[in-house]
Amino acid sequence: MKRLIVIFVTLVFCIASVQGTVTAQGISLSSQTQKIKGKEYYVHIVEKGQTLFSISRAYGLKYYDAVIKTDIHLMQPGDTVWLPKNELSMAAVGQSQGKVKDEKKDVHFAAHYVKVEAGQTLYGIAREYGITVEDLVKANPDLNNEQLKAGQMLRIPEKDEFSKKNGSDVSVKKEESKEPVKKVDPVKKEESKEPLKKNDSTEITKDEKSGERTDSLAVRRPVENPYPFAEVPSVFPKEKAPFLTSSTPSKFPFRVRDRQDKNRLFVTVMLPLYLNRIDGISTSKFDIEQRGKKEYKSFEFIQFYEGILMALYELEERGVSVVLNVVDMTSDKEEDVAAAFESHNVANSDFVIALLVKKPFEKLAALAKEHQVMVINPFSSRVEVVADNPYVVKCMPSTESTVKSMLDIVASKHKGGQLYIIHSNNKSLSSEEHLYKEEILKQLEARKDIKYTLFDWSANNKLLSTLKTTNNNVILSIYDQGDSRNNLYATTLLNRLSSTGKETPRLMTISNYLEKYHDLDFDQLQHVNYTMVTIGHLDYDNPLHKRFVDTYKEKFRTEPNSLYAGTAHDIMLYFATALWQKGAEFWRNPQTFNSPSGLLFPFGLKQRGANGGYENQCPDIYQMFNYKLIKIR
Repeated sequence: MKRLIVIFVTLVFCIASVQGTVTAQGISLSSQTQKIKGKEYYVHIVEKGQTLFSISRAYGLKYYDAVIKTDIHLMQPGDTVWLPKNELSMAAVGQSQGKVKDEKKDVHFAAHYVKVEAGQTLYGIAREYGITVEDLVKANPDLNNEQLKAGQMLRIPEKDEFSKKNGSDVSVKKEESKEPVKKVDPVKKEESKEPLKKNDSTEITKDEKSGERTDSLAVRRPVENPYPFAEVPSVFPKEKAPFLTSSTPSKFPFRVRDRQDKNRLFVTVMLPLYLNRIDGISTSKFDIEQRGKKEYKSFEFIQFYEGILMALYELEERGVSVVLNVVDMTSDKEEDVAAAFESHNVANSDFVIALLVKKPFEKLAALAKEHQVMVINPFSSRVEVVADNPYVVKCMPSTESTVKSMLDIVASKHKGGQLYIIHSNNKSLSSEEHLYKEEILKQLEARKDIKYTLFDWSANNKLLSTLKTTNNNVILSIYDQGDSRNNLYATTLLNRLSSTGKETPRLMTISNYLEKYHDLDFDQLQHVNYTMVTIGHLDYDNPLHKRFVDTYKEKFRTEPNSLYAGTAHDIMLYFATALWQKGAEFWRNPQTFNSPSGLLFPFGLKQRGANGGYENQCPDIYQMFNYKLIKIR
């Protein structure tokens, strides 16, 4: 009965918690308990305005600890929520006993204890519970500014606990000032219908004497609604920034717009989330792998958005302020893309991240070129997206750089050997395989330091006899005919290579990742010194990657899709950091920017041609050692 909240529902609540949209509400904690399968629970009856998140937090628990019987979207006043009875919930209930709820006053959360989880910080915990770090330290005098340890118990004080002791309500007012208020027009002196968002009401300023930051709240989230994609954030610029005036020489001869604001970055994300369809899906009896993906086809896109949120957590800790403007772009019609571009002030962004299919992206790219706003394409392998548009950045490593990296390995590690390029002459040849074949032949003709032979896989029965005629053989596979054929191909190829009876050839792949097929024999992959170019491979032996996976699972209660979540994380972290440090000058000279710490995958930009945009020139290459894929470049 537990874990009823699937990925997209988790997204809703996680967005709410990240945006700081859950305000302190007076929640009467129940002391009534019930045993279910030998485990004791507090029984809470839902009241109007309460959510699973607010109820769980009032009991000192995480929302995913709670147990419900109904679909989360249909939870109504009068429904029952069961909260596990443990040291955290017992402390919260105990603290609440005897307290009288006054509806006329703002009621703060009762003091209670929480257990520190791996990776948590004092600042993060304080922000989660709407208190200051100073009050958290006062409530836990034994901290002595030591680093938090997983499993450690922290007392969470009431928001106004220390102001009461000091006989002053100044700190309470300071906290309350962050709550949503009505925005007043200074000219008309009338209240706007649109509420000012909680995070938008706090500006980052500097002390005039010291020059130090006086507020650490860095990340701006769009709106309070957990589905915040229908409206533009109230603080989003209404006008485009002027063009950057710079005397710094650059090979990028095109005009770029300056940053909108020196204290904040404004980023638009356009992707198809289909949030209008979420409410029609039951989440209480639901198998994502079986029914879910048939009824709701945007789980990968949701993980892409969650990857962006992961980057925002890190940017916040680094003092980078971001206002996120998200467009749920589900239509591929050009007129709809143009309308969304206009209605969401996309041209006024510092940069745009667009996870769109071919036609809508082409329209968006044309609008970006017209308005001189940089747009980031996460996954396209097509060179056309940057060929004649200097305002597009292609994040997928270019075919040119990928091929060059693999051929460099062949030339340096297998000098004097024979290279066999396995491909398919099938009429249904994939466009990606075709691109790699053309680029490989082009570079091999130019470099002259590698002996090579093209080998059509349709004649695979001749492979063994062919390999016996040469030594120091290297197989470079670009075969890609779809998953079903690729799986059979991989098994057959490994069996052929493992039975040569002499020196085993080395195997390298570019477009078809053999390790993803779980029925393959990893002994064989190890035997052929398997080397691959990969996109979005999360290496669990890499501490950085493992920390990302663990944090993602903690926040979203599911395993991250390495390609979508990891790539989105890196795009936001890389470009936001670059513009924060370098300003819009980054777009003219990206080669002067050193990649920030925390990137999961390598990144480096190079302009494609005199009139083209930027491409990522850093492929991720792994080789199998001791049955583990180890990064070698």
